[in-house]
Amino acid sequence: MEAKTANVLQRSQDETMLIGLILEGQTNLFRQLASQYAERVLQLVSRMITSPEDAEEVTQDALLAAFQSLRRFDAQQASFPTWLSAIAYRTALKYLRDQQKVLFVETDQTWLDSVPDNEADMLLNDTRPDRLVFLDQAVSQLRPDDQMLLSFYYYDDKPIREISYITGRTEGYLRSRLQWIRKRMALTIKTLEADEKE
Repeated sequence: MEAKTANVLQRSQDETMLIGLILEGQTNLFRQLASQYAERVLQLVSRMITSPEDAEEVTQDALLAAFQSLRRFDAQQASFPTWLSAIAYRTALKYLRDQQKVLFVETDQTWLDSVPDNEADMLLNDTRPDRLVFLDQAVSQLRPDDQMLLSFYYYDDKPIREISYITGRTEGYLRSRLQWIRKRMALTIKTLEADEKE
């Protein structure tokens, strides 16, 4: 554990030194810094943008935006990978909005209030194969930013504080939104199951 922490600290110090050199005018070094994270940025962007060509283009846009705003990087606020993830997330979301591929349609809150928390938990924690199919369909019906919130929180195991930095949303909003998403998915699963029985 100590060796891992030491490696993270060393990498952070190396990145800070590299960023300093880039800001002093050795801009060619940014290619080296970007190459370390290009794959990670592409993976994040690809979760939101399914077209490989578009995801590649948005990844390049995100890396360019990172280069152009490198002076605003503050190691006291976030690590470089987290800062870069925030730029990639926002670049991908802007692309989707510009392409009008994000439809901000919300479910009526009264419907969601009809789903008790324990029922939502029970539906979402059920790992039977047929339920997993419905779960995948429920996730696919979420907005891309909600899908990413789920991904950050449940699959990447990122703390709310880090997700807040990446998404630009308050921690309170994110906690509330995660609860809303769970209920929305549970309601979708119930609807899909009812439709299948008809």
